[in-house]
Amino acid sequence: MAILPKVLYRFNAIPIKIPMVYLTEIEQAIMKFIWKKKKPRIAKAILSRKNETGGIAIPDLQLYYKTIVTKKAWYWYQNRKVDQWYRIEDTDTNPDKYNFLILDKGAKNMQWRKDSLFNKWCWENWKTICNRMKLNPYLSPCTKLNSKWTKDLGIRPETLQIIEEKVGPDLQHVGLGPDFLNRTPIAQEIKARINHWDRFKLKSFLSAKETIINREPTEWEKILTTHTSDRALISRIYKELKKLYTKNTNNPINKWAKDMNRCFTEEDLHAINKHMKKCSPSLVIREMQIKTTLRFHLTPIRMAIIKNTSNNRYWRGYGEKGTLIHCWWGCKLVQPLWKAEWRFLRKLGMDPPFDPAIPLLGLYPKNLKSAYCRDTAKSVFIAAQFTIARLWNQPRCPSIDEWIKKL
Repeated sequence: MAILPKVLYRFNAIPIKIPMVYLTEIEQAIMKFIWKKKKPRIAKAILSRKNETGGIAIPDLQLYYKTIVTKKAWYWYQNRKVDQWYRIEDTDTNPDKYNFLILDKGAKNMQWRKDSLFNKWCWENWKTICNRMKLNPYLSPCTKLNSKWTKDLGIRPETLQIIEEKVGPDLQHVGLGPDFLNRTPIAQEIKARINHWDRFKLKSFLSAKETIINREPTEWEKILTTHTSDRALISRIYKELKKLYTKNTNNPINKWAKDMNRCFTEEDLHAINKHMKKCSPSLVIREMQIKTTLRFHLTPIRMAIIKNTSNNRYWRGYGEKGTLIHCWWGCKLVQPLWKAEWRFLRKLGMDPPFDPAIPLLGLYPKNLKSAYCRDTAKSVFIAAQFTIARLWNQPRCPSIDEWIKKL
């Protein structure tokens, strides 16, 4: 969106701690502008998608703000000077001073000043993200060889310099445990050349139980360590944070499969999604099919959870639990309508199995693949969906006459 460059410029200009309420109000103002102060008809999660139906790539301002603040960690790790606000906060800013904060133990005993508006906020965000990813912010396979961990061991600088130049700049290249300087012929040659006392101290550190990290670097760690340019840095961090902070929603089709006690194949899933999006050129008809497939309608069970009550029985009586499959298919007052439709289809020469996946999800059997049979059955079933939905929470059952009028 056109608003994004301006927002990023302002976040970059003064990356101070901003109340989340402020960002929430901005996002609400954007939604009011999009929907012209009317009730939103599409969820924000769908609008934020870029290449999917209904998506217009609305930016997540809270995540972009967190990205702008956290990207300073890349400059610290790369020994690069940061922007003017960090230099104003600390007039003696030296890249080496912050070099030991990222994936190093320099921040363990770091005493931040009370007026530290930028550096402390960056470090707190970095640490929060690492904790959410269940990563150690002080030690990882990407920790530099020339770090505070190794400097505290008293190893000669020339020894570390030789290993950095010939083997690699971080611990994963040097090797942990039995792989210490043993992965390549060059590493084995360096192992024999360096000072024996330095080699002993470094090997002891990389073989200690609390030091060995038997895993590959994560994508988050690679963003900070492998890229030598800050080009597209914001985009890379934002994409990774979006994966981290995006909640995994339950797939509605999987819920249908569980309700129907069956397992849908990849071909079935493709057919269901295709039917949902292309069942009719009419937007009203497609809306009903989309709502049915995505489990839009409220059930007694969901209403009991919303209202925090124990009454989850079906509205039409019989004292049965009001699940979605029961409301659409299993109710004794709804079954006569579905059976009437199947009798109607048999008179037209079609005999599909009595399966709820056919009318509710559009999963037609192979003998209904012809265009005429499929379109006829589609009209019959969608008319029934409208009829049942209109009397959704009423105690009476939908009549066949009402279905015929809708048809």
